[in-house]
Amino acid sequence: MTNFKKLLIFYFLFFCLNVFAKDFTYFVVNCHDGDTCRVRSSDNINIKIRLIAIDAPEVAHGQGKKGQAFGTESKNYLNSLIKGKKVELKNYSEDHFGRNLSEIFIDNINVNIKMIENGLAEVYRGKLNASLNLEEYFSAEKKAKKLKIGIWSLVNYESPSLWRKNKNL
Repeated sequence: MTNFKKLLIFYFLFFCLNVFAKDFTYFVVNCHDGDTCRVRSSDNINIKIRLIAIDAPEVAHGQGKKGQAFGTESKNYLNSLIKGKKVELKNYSEDHFGRNLSEIFIDNINVNIKMIENGLAEVYRGKLNASLNLEEYFSAEKKAKKLKIGIWSLVNYESPSLWRKNKNL
């Protein structure tokens, strides 16, 4: 291959990579609960994110309704970690509500796993993307259970999925 062709290919690839590169850095507007947030892209588009592979205790849904134990703590902790900050997302797919199913990273720390490590979420037991490595998630949950942190300190802990089912949510 001639040098000219190599140079031409280099410039073409360089141009294409820059034109089609995506911005995966977002600004966190707020977190509605311990596993759902709203972020804003660099072009001012608001996106609803569901933290993939975790299920956090439910907050109160409506006035006069009671949330699940540790629901408010989970929401407040997630907001303290990322609200008003720039984060990176690793998007996997969308759920049936149209939310992006994503891992959230701040300073290269996986926020989804951090929620589990602190006993403020459990590993989601439903259908998940096959490319997601859950080993670290289950390891974090096992450690939090052993240390009886957060939700695991409760004598009668009820998983968020069972709680929603029992409340018809």
